[in-house]
Amino acid sequence: MVSKIAFLYLAEIAWGCLALLPLVKLQEVGQGFYRFFGFLCVALQTLALGLAIFMGSAFEAPFPRSVWALAFSLLFTLCFTVALKVRVRWFVWGCFWLAALSGFWSISSPPMREAIVGLWEIHSASSALVLGAVTLAMMLGHWYLVTPKLSIEPLKRYSAMYILLTAWIALELALTYTLYVGFGAQPATPGGSQLIHEEIIFVLFRVIWGLAAPLGFAYWIWNTVKMKSTQSATGILYAAMVCTLIGEGMGLYLTLQTGVPF
Repeated sequence: MVSKIAFLYLAEIAWGCLALLPLVKLQEVGQGFYRFFGFLCVALQTLALGLAIFMGSAFEAPFPRSVWALAFSLLFTLCFTVALKVRVRWFVWGCFWLAALSGFWSISSPPMREAIVGLWEIHSASSALVLGAVTLAMMLGHWYLVTPKLSIEPLKRYSAMYILLTAWIALELALTYTLYVGFGAQPATPGGSQLIHEEIIFVLFRVIWGLAAPLGFAYWIWNTVKMKSTQSATGILYAAMVCTLIGEGMGLYLTLQTGVPF
């Protein structure tokens, strides 16, 4: 299970960063920021693919579909990043959309098909996007050290997206818990509802670290960004990122363990 969690974790971070990158225009942050995250996504996807190849037979169906989709996403992400230097607009953004679409397929294929159609796809996309938003916001905060004249608007956008996505995941998890525990929907894993009760400590850990703490940081993040105090905002975003990484990692464990999207 550890290898599957690591594979999905790396793939989600890569896709989340890539999908939200255009939230800030290339002209606003410069080519260097885009290329940095392009190569970061390539590195994360390469690690995930290397893990899948190394583990081999441990990745039973439907994971092979996800592995192939990630391989295509890696190819197009690399083309997108390299093509930024060439500046052929149709080719750059053609590669980007192909990378984003195949990357979405890679995170939405596993690990199961629930009784409630589409719930895993929504959950995996939301989880990936919140990971991407906090990573982009935190790294952009560091970017102001080398580009002090950069407008505060890009950091506002990424920070706002991170806060909104965290609030959305909190609502989503409340709905999921109600559906599977309150209304008795059948998880993909046999005995999944009982497993939720057995894993209640991990459920609380996921909620406190992955949702309550980041939502608590939201007020200070937004206020420091509005005050244009980029160094303070970056420090708070760093703490929020650590909490989000822990929370989403725990969510993947609970998802694979119980068959319920966490």
